[in-house]
Amino acid sequence: GEIMYGGHITDFWDRRVNNTYLTVLISPELLNGMNLAPGLKSPDSSKLEYAHYVKYIEDRFPLEIPQMYWLHPNAELGFLTSTGTNIFRTIAQISGGSGGGGGTDIGEAQQSITTYMKDLPE
Repeated sequence: GEIMYGGHITDFWDRRVNNTYLTVLISPELLNGMNLAPGLKSPDSSKLEYAHYVKYIEDRFPLEIPQMYWLHPNAELGFLTSTGTNIFRTIAQISGGSGGGGGTDIGEAQQSITTYMKDLPE
């Protein structure tokens, strides 16, 4: 409880206010039954040890999607497009080649593309 959103505890009064908030407002029961993510309710924390609580969340946490952050479903498209462009630009740069020509044949980079495609998540 020594760090608050937006900054660190800097003096006695900050510490006193923060500790009062933590004591009065924050309790283990606060999260019981709360939606941690779409389709994932928080278990009763009094029935689980910390390690089991963490395992519960790690095992059941759904795949991250833009809607989890109140974003439009298409919000991810720009990021994925940019990432794909950067990946293929990198492949083109590391694939070497001769200094002339400016050919458009992607055949030489195909092996690298195939290798990288195997490493990408579904």
